[in-house]
Amino acid sequence: MIRIIFILVITLILPYTLFSQGSNDRTTGIKVERLLFLIEQMYVEDVNSVELQEDLVLGMYNMLHPSGIYQPDSVFENLNLSAKSTFGLGLRIKFQKGKILVDKVLPNSSAEKAGIKAKDEIICIDKDSLQQVYYYADFDRLTATKKASKSQLTIIREKDTISFTVRKEAIDGYQMLPIPLGNGQNSISNYQDAIQLFDYIYPDSVSNGTITEHGIRYMLEQLDPHSTYISLEEIHDMNAPLKGSFTGVGIRFQILKDTIMVVQAIPGGPSEKVGLMAGDQIIKIQDELVAGIGMKNKGVRDRLLGDKGTKVNVTIKRGKTNSFLDFEIIRDKIPIYSVDASYMVNSNTGYIKLNNFSSTTMAEIRKASFELKDHGMENLILDLQNNGGGYLRTAVDLSDEFLSGTKKIVSTNGRKFPERIYKTGKKGLLEKGKLVVLVNESSASASEIVSGAIQDWDRGLIVGRRTFGKGLVQKPIELPDGSQVRITTSKYYTPSGRCIQKPYEDGSLAYRKEKYNRYNSGESFSVDSIKFNSNETFQTLIKDRTVYGGGGIIPDYFVPLDTTGTSPYFNKLIRKGIFNQFALSWVNDNRKELEKKYSNFDKFNDKFNTDNVVKKLIEYAEVEGVAFNESQYEKAKSVIHTRIKANIAQDLFDYKRFYQVINKLNNSLEKSLELLKDDKAFSKLALNNQ
Repeated sequence: MIRIIFILVITLILPYTLFSQGSNDRTTGIKVERLLFLIEQMYVEDVNSVELQEDLVLGMYNMLHPSGIYQPDSVFENLNLSAKSTFGLGLRIKFQKGKILVDKVLPNSSAEKAGIKAKDEIICIDKDSLQQVYYYADFDRLTATKKASKSQLTIIREKDTISFTVRKEAIDGYQMLPIPLGNGQNSISNYQDAIQLFDYIYPDSVSNGTITEHGIRYMLEQLDPHSTYISLEEIHDMNAPLKGSFTGVGIRFQILKDTIMVVQAIPGGPSEKVGLMAGDQIIKIQDELVAGIGMKNKGVRDRLLGDKGTKVNVTIKRGKTNSFLDFEIIRDKIPIYSVDASYMVNSNTGYIKLNNFSSTTMAEIRKASFELKDHGMENLILDLQNNGGGYLRTAVDLSDEFLSGTKKIVSTNGRKFPERIYKTGKKGLLEKGKLVVLVNESSASASEIVSGAIQDWDRGLIVGRRTFGKGLVQKPIELPDGSQVRITTSKYYTPSGRCIQKPYEDGSLAYRKEKYNRYNSGESFSVDSIKFNSNETFQTLIKDRTVYGGGGIIPDYFVPLDTTGTSPYFNKLIRKGIFNQFALSWVNDNRKELEKKYSNFDKFNDKFNTDNVVKKLIEYAEVEGVAFNESQYEKAKSVIHTRIKANIAQDLFDYKRFYQVINKLNNSLEKSLELLKDDKAFSKLALNNQ
């Protein structure tokens, strides 16, 4: 009865309820109802409908958090809420482009007394990095407490990193607004009630659609880390890499000090056809000045992308002349390649670097395989490091290239979806010869399907570090407003029965941080630090080798993460993009001389000396605010020289040459080459693939 009275009071205060605010709000309400129904019917595990709605409400509250968490005492009096003062830092934050920024510091708060200012970027609280914190609720868990205590905040202010000790305390005149969830007094139990409450307490105008989207994202993440919501605006950008193409003008560009530089005119693309070249500076797009005005990457992309067949006029500056060239470019389909590099690493071993599993991957793989075989390839190193996955069908087809006969590749199983088995079915190009697959902690999903099948059938060696552990299957479903939700319906299992998915019961924040915790636990550096689950042991299907489940694919040969060649100085160069910026500028200034001196990549790779160019790199970095440190430079000298050479090769020739140079630092690749020479390493495998 108390709850009903509370809702009635709110309704009297608000002249318009959810479904009297217009058609958009009605569509939003229908979308929520549809989504809740789909989850209950399709989700991989049993769900609690009450908890589902509570998470939705909490996620909506997270959206309003910057102005809503600290409220004046009067708000609580008007709502008849008996909130208790909660100790906190006394600041409001906002998420902006992957950063956590201080939005406002409350007067007389401990944050104000400590010297925290608006626009400060918070990067760490005590020893907890905020790198994987995306929700206000997660931030609150790190800051809120019922007892007065101290926290150390590490912030970035302009170019300086500063630490502050901030005391958590109550703030005069303000209280933290609790969300009345559950069965208590004045509780909020559903979406409609929440909309009415937030309309009342939130001081600024905000659309129900906006806060609902945020609530949906949060609710889905509480189910599991991979069930996601995709807005209309996000759908195109997310699908383009997997479809293998998009429509535009066909250039790779980089913004260098407000100058839009063409890094590459994509071969066969519309820009190359009309004569755009690497090093060209884009001045105008459709007669609109875009140079020197602080335009960001998104602004450039929005102006260059468009429907196939449409025209866009571009004005560029070439070289050191003051004259301008005008180009009319007809937009067309632009290929997105999933094979980053393919080349022979020695006389009989080929190397293929794959960045994702798209609709064009198999055509690219077959083309690369034929070319490598023409150059004498007998053995193959397949590099899936940092490959986050893609299409299941592509992972199955790629596995089929390596496995003969009729063999299980992967299976899926869920609460509402029966087991489905994917098998080999055709003669593959790569069924013979020694095979090594490179993986690391960022190899996920489709990468794990391929490496798991290769390992379980004893077809090749897996080298590197334990893979990510993403083994959940999402079904994409369109919602009434055209947005999309991807609901987890099943789990992936390798041929031996291992579940690829790592545990996620400790919550989304712990899940996101797990990969990074491997560094702190020692797993990234020592095979002895890998925690094997004795209840998750399996046998390979031909040679009966012991392999382990529990999440991710554990490699046959471990290669530790190498940090010996890095230093704080090198890390600063990376974080500020110095290598990319300098290489682009330097190559552009010296392009004609370089092209004359190094007519092909092999000559460049053999003869190019980095000593003088690194001196100029150091000078450039000084101007950009990265002070030279000799001892730290010496520690990372080899890495710095190799990295700048790789960037120059990329800008002078093509993107694939970057890997051919940088792979000198790839320890997993070096380990693979050692193993390929060691017949004992492959003696435990079934090289005949029977």
